Amino acid sequence: MLEKTTLADIVDAIVKQNVKITDNSLGGKCSCCGECCTNFLPVCQEEVNAIQKYVVENDIKPQKQILVMQSRLTCPYYDGKKCLIYEVRPLICKEFYCYKKPTAELGRKFQEKEYVTVNMWEIAEEIESQRRKTNEQWIKN
Repeated sequence: MLEKTTLADIVDAIVKQNVKITDNSLGGKCSCCGECCTNFLPVCQEEVNAIQKYVVENDIKPQKQILVMQSRLTCPYYDGKKCLIYEVRPLICKEFYCYKKPTAELGRKFQEKEYVTVNMWEIAEEIESQRRKTNEQWIKN
């Protein structure tokens, strides 16, 4: 049976149980390997709004290729070398470092807002749909 849990609980479990996360860094610095850039991310509405605004203002398109890394699909805003929405990336992306163990403080940060795990491809498709509707409306006028 599935057990309901929060992101804070998950981070706390990682902290207490010393769960091993593969270190892909280069000397303690991000190697930009993209292993952490999964398409399933916990985000709050504020982060989705910021991503939508940034993507539209900077004319960022989701990456058409779907990269498979360890049987996971990557975020549509990872181009194989870098994060295209780095400036407005979600908290989980800002706080995750494969070479650094999560802290209880990170768990507390996830308690400040309501986070929902989403498929970032669905977010990207929704943004693109809104963009097309706006363009069609502009053409009609």
